[in-house]
Amino acid sequence: MDISVIGASGSCGREVVTRLVSEGVLGRGELLQLVGGNPDSVRPSYLHGLRADLQDAYAENIPELDVTDNADEIVGDIVVMAAGATFPTDAAKAGSLQSRDDLARANAPLFEHFAAAVARNRKGNPPVVIVLSNPVELGVHVFCRHLPRECVLGMGSFSDSQRFRWEIASQLGVGRQRVHASMGGEHGLGMMPLWSTVRIHGLQGKELAATIARLRDGTTSADYAARLASEHAALMAEMMADPINGPVRAIARITRLPPDLRVALKPFPVHYSQAKTISASATATVELVKALCEGRAVEICAQYQHCGELGIHGPIGNRVILEGAVRRVVPGDDLTEEEITLLQACGIRCSSKIKEWTHE
Repeated sequence: MDISVIGASGSCGREVVTRLVSEGVLGRGELLQLVGGNPDSVRPSYLHGLRADLQDAYAENIPELDVTDNADEIVGDIVVMAAGATFPTDAAKAGSLQSRDDLARANAPLFEHFAAAVARNRKGNPPVVIVLSNPVELGVHVFCRHLPRECVLGMGSFSDSQRFRWEIASQLGVGRQRVHASMGGEHGLGMMPLWSTVRIHGLQGKELAATIARLRDGTTSADYAARLASEHAALMAEMMADPINGPVRAIARITRLPPDLRVALKPFPVHYSQAKTISASATATVELVKALCEGRAVEICAQYQHCGELGIHGPIGNRVILEGAVRRVVPGDDLTEEEITLLQACGIRCSSKIKEWTHE
């Protein structure tokens, strides 16, 4: 198995590369390709330095490392798309790039450049692409224009679901491995907690239902989006008013909210603290890469290009069965009608945004 990481010189791309090497995901004879994320740059010396540093650190157990800035040289069976613009980490400067619309305009040409190159050079043998860059839904859409949709996944809902499990587990004082939960919809403020999927080891029936009701603290699926928007506005106002200490107070404020709101809101103060969400995003990405490498059947929640499954259209987060690639969307028998309706509405909104971003 060979893996290519586009944008390996970026903070998140580098962390993904380092984790892949340090955790021994690839063995000797397999290839880890470090791909520059700027198609207009000359060959980046940074990536050559990173390769040498990794070889010094992990000499006894390291795959073959290749460096390129040429999209036509991408060879990975798995391609991680981690290149592109992101929000500034200074809340006081957030106005220069503050919305997903801004990110879409900045990153759409990059998505198109790499998607076209991968498709052009891997005809008949498409790789599996994991889109880490934002807007993740746009990235999935663009790559699906060039590759089969079963070969394209967005990391947004996968990492959101991991955070959802952790927030529930931490509040209950149990390990995350004892909690199953999915966060679907659109990554960011458009995410949607699928509380019907929540399972907690050792709890069943009325006890599980009572625990979930306590965790939700009165927030319903129908009013989740409105409450999230309100809490986000208050959070951003606090951080803009005091960029130095605001993120610390915001993190403390978030801990008092229900777990589904914490999932959506916590990345903002973490990002504006200048720590960014590098470790969480990279860890989730490597976990997904491991599942792909093993080829085992596993249920995950990720952005996927829907074509009518559950009445959904568009590249939103939902549960799929992964087995080397996406095999199918999980039937929504365990979801409420309200959750399915909200996912359908999310697909419509997301598709509308993409049409604006791409002028299709």
